[in-house]
Amino acid sequence: MAVSLIAVDYSRPIQQIFLQEPRTGTVHSIFNKAANITFDGTMLALLSDELPRMPNSVRLRSDATDKLFLNLKPGMEVYIGNDELVIPTCNYSFHLAQTPLWEPRPDVNSYSWNRETVEQHTRLLTQFLAKKQHQDGLAPLVGPLFLEQPHQETPLSRMAMPNLRLLAQASWQQNIAGIEEATRGLAGLGPGLTPSGDDVLGGFAAIMALLSIQLSTDSRSRNHIASKIAAVAKPRTTMLSGILLEFASRGEVSEQLGTLLLTLMLPAEEIETVLNAANHVLAFGASSGEDTLLGILLGLRALEGKIN
Repeated sequence: MAVSLIAVDYSRPIQQIFLQEPRTGTVHSIFNKAANITFDGTMLALLSDELPRMPNSVRLRSDATDKLFLNLKPGMEVYIGNDELVIPTCNYSFHLAQTPLWEPRPDVNSYSWNRETVEQHTRLLTQFLAKKQHQDGLAPLVGPLFLEQPHQETPLSRMAMPNLRLLAQASWQQNIAGIEEATRGLAGLGPGLTPSGDDVLGGFAAIMALLSIQLSTDSRSRNHIASKIAAVAKPRTTMLSGILLEFASRGEVSEQLGTLLLTLMLPAEEIETVLNAANHVLAFGASSGEDTLLGILLGLRALEGKIN
């Protein structure tokens, strides 16, 4: 018997997909609480409502996803359109009618931003990340980049370090050739569906897209830098990373990342709230959260013009 569900919520950027006439998509990958579906060159994330929202997500009740994901297999056909998604092989469908829409772009313009306060939060977040026991990835470079700490070189760090510095310096100077060179060096760097270099680029691009006007000491918009990063990185990395970088270049980010960015405008004494939000970012993936936070810190330092 066919099972028909109602989604818990969905992200605003994917609404257009569901408003079209039905088209065919394909199950790309399945995890414990999430599944990815490719569709017309983009990727839709089906998530359990136990997970934070993503800029490309539809969330379903956890009891539904627990059963559904057991039956999904890569390559299965999926039909999307007319306000529903249908998986014929599993006899599943769900609808978006009357489903709450979630906006993945934090409303940064509704708040008052103080550069000195954000700089204080940035310094404390830098120390916070440096003290963590890191998984594999680029986050261990936070100490050498910002705190003049020594580090044990690895093949990954040797490739990444000069490009991280170049990305920040070129973004401050609005040197497009330098930004392109740094992005080429970081895109696809590391293993996984979202390699470490891409996670750093995503955090960095989100800062450029959302906070460059509010926080750069020259008060100049750097939105175009975020777009350039996404365009250069996309053909050099995984499909999922390329799509998430496109979202980040428009300031459309995951729920936990958006929450962290908004806490940066809080008074300096609210650092525990900021650190709590940072911990939620770090909980994402094996090393993706740490690498994304490194990208955020790199972006914030670039807007200060304080990269050596």
